[in-house]
Amino acid sequence: MKKIVSFLLAVCLFLPSFSVFVSARERKTALPTSAGIQALRNEFDSDVAPKSDGYALDYCYYSPVGENDNTKYPLVIFLHGIGHADYAGAQLDDSDMPYWASAELQSRFTEGGAFILLPRAPEHKLVYWGTSLIPALRSVIDDMIAKHGKNIDTSKIFIGGSSAGGEMVWNMIIAFPEYFAGAFPIAATGTVTAANVQTCSDVAIWMIASKMDPVISYVATTQPLWNNVVKYNKHPENCRLSSFSSVVEPAGGSASDNHHMAKVVTYDMHMLDGSTYKNVTTEDGNGNTVSLVSPNGMISWMNDVTSDYNGDTGNGSGNINVNFLTNFFDAIRNFFLKIVNIFQRLFGL
Repeated sequence: MKKIVSFLLAVCLFLPSFSVFVSARERKTALPTSAGIQALRNEFDSDVAPKSDGYALDYCYYSPVGENDNTKYPLVIFLHGIGHADYAGAQLDDSDMPYWASAELQSRFTEGGAFILLPRAPEHKLVYWGTSLIPALRSVIDDMIAKHGKNIDTSKIFIGGSSAGGEMVWNMIIAFPEYFAGAFPIAATGTVTAANVQTCSDVAIWMIASKMDPVISYVATTQPLWNNVVKYNKHPENCRLSSFSSVVEPAGGSASDNHHMAKVVTYDMHMLDGSTYKNVTTEDGNGNTVSLVSPNGMISWMNDVTSDYNGDTGNGSGNINVNFLTNFFDAIRNFFLKIVNIFQRLFGL
């Protein structure tokens, strides 16, 4: 009898350590930033969403899910600017966003990780982000949820993008405000009205812009838009504006120009050495200065905001009516973007 009791006691003592061992295996082990950007890009998979309104968009994604992992993770979507999507996978090859798949940045999420999703506009067909792609981009998000929903926290979906990708961010949160907990448009092109801002007033918004942007007027575009966010957003304490003067690279050198601020986000709003980012001030919707001291950055902001979205797929284009007229103006816009893209290709910009 004593031997049986001793055996059972030994089993009981062993079980806790065994369960810890299993638990440690559940979450995927992410690579460190020291592995390099190409190794981190290799951690991404690719897929194609069902066709919607004539377009089936391909996308790349990083999954933090490990073996026997039932954790619900946030989903972070990033939209490229024009000139970064000439072929399937170009939006991954031309982006530093894979740094968000690193162990250092993944560990900053409360859940211990996040899905990173990089959709691609069909630029090989000279079609760019715009209202005509709203249903197709929605199909990408729905496809991710359908295939990975067991591990996606649908109340923690974030969407960001640069330049034309930033404009598409606004299109999506206006069309489907219920989908997103937060949005981070960077140097966003396009026009957003006060009525548009009211439509997505439940979405936490972090705008990133430069006062010296050669493409977007800070005074005529960014400041009035921010004023409307402050006025109409229901949670101004969760909204932020980061205003740059001269934009620098995370390593400290000058950026190619003051329109390109995407790398600021790819390093979670910090310099490479973790110091405070240069030439930028950040304020919230109540006018308070926000000090971004490492490791607190955009990811820590994401940890604090949620939505009520339960994962139900969207219907149509929400609050943006995609019809013949919007498609007509989108075609005109695409024509001018083609010219810009052609110059980019000719001069390697």
